[in-house]
Amino acid sequence: MARVAYVGATSAAIDFAVFNALLLPLDRDRNLEVVAANTVAFGCAMVVNYTLNARFSFGAAMTRRSAIAYVLFCGVSLALYNANLLWLRAFVGAAIETDGAVLLNASKVLAMGLLVLWNYLGYRHVVFPTPRRSEATP
Repeated sequence: MARVAYVGATSAAIDFAVFNALLLPLDRDRNLEVVAANTVAFGCAMVVNYTLNARFSFGAAMTRRSAIAYVLFCGVSLALYNANLLWLRAFVGAAIETDGAVLLNASKVLAMGLLVLWNYLGYRHVVFPTPRRSEATP
């Protein structure tokens, strides 16, 4: 779990860096532009996340099967992430008045937090499953 957390923190740093760089020229009040920036940032972070989780966290080979499972799993994660980001942005924005970038980043942190357990369980059981004893090589 500690390795997954380390990889997650690294991926989150990449996600935030790309997200904020993309937001500079965009209108932060437009949901479509925010979702587009979040989707691109998520995609960049997930390339790093897949590689590090496969090699470092789970010691698994990067196979066609795991790559396909990862892309499908991340598609669901991205939909949840974008929905949570927009929902939290509206919820947090109604509770406090703050700069658009601060609000977006605070909402992004909360949205990421909601996905942590989902991602760990998905990576462990769907993307990089531990071989069953009957499938393990002696």
